[in-house]
Amino acid sequence: MRVRSKDGKFTRLSGRLGDFVFRTFKSGKMFATYAPIGSRVKPDAIPIRFREQMKDLNLEIVND
Repeated sequence: MRVRSKDGKFTRLSGRLGDFVFRTFKSGKMFATYAPIGSRVKPDAIPIRFREQMKDLNLEIVND
């Protein structure tokens, strides 16, 4: 899913943060992908953890 910084603090974000991998492309678009470590897959917890991390980083999901 595509994400962006609400306050413009992040223009590029690449790497792993918890169970998510963030990547920024040359176009400047940032994407987040769910990539759990090991067998910690908990479908109900994915949105909760992601929303918490998005809130901490002041990011929002972009609907294109």
